[in-house]
Amino acid sequence: MSWLFGLNKGQPEAPSEFPVPPPPRVGSSAAQAVKELDKSRHAKEALDLARMQEQSVQMEHQTKIKEYEAAVEQLKGDQLRIQGEERRKTVGEETKQHQSRAQFQDRLARRGYEEQLKQQVTLDEDNLRKQEDSVLKQEAMRKATIEHEMQLRHKNELLRVEAESKARARVERENADIIREQIRLKAAEHRHTVLETIR
Repeated sequence: MSWLFGLNKGQPEAPSEFPVPPPPRVGSSAAQAVKELDKSRHAKEALDLARMQEQSVQMEHQTKIKEYEAAVEQLKGDQLRIQGEERRKTVGEETKQHQSRAQFQDRLARRGYEEQLKQQVTLDEDNLRKQEDSVLKQEAMRKATIEHEMQLRHKNELLRVEAESKARARVERENADIIREQIRLKAAEHRHTVLETIR
């Protein structure tokens, strides 16, 4: 096959249908030689030799054709093999790109989920802090209400005691006035009785 690539060196790649090179035109030269050799006494031997040479050339030509066809088939096989390798490389590269995109999307999804989880945790913490603040405020308001009620009760108790004391003192004063009036009336009546007795 070295002769084939030597001849085709620098030539473009063989097309899909490869023409078979025509056999050398040895028939016409051999016929001419036969005509010339017929005149000699060695015409038969020369004719046999010419025929043998022609058969040898034909056999060599058939061998070249077979080598050429084998080279063409090998080129086709090499082309198919290269195409298959390129196709596998393309599929492998597409698979890698798809995996890379999937991993990138997965990282984005994980990152988004983590961000969402962080936001949810922060929101829950804020809500819990607000609830705790609300509970503390309610407790403070309850204590303030209790203290205010106790102050009101104490004030009312003081007012009640003061009112009762004033009422008791007023009653006692009124009772004292009544007693004094009774004593005065009794004294006057006793004096009147004594005076009547003296008369």
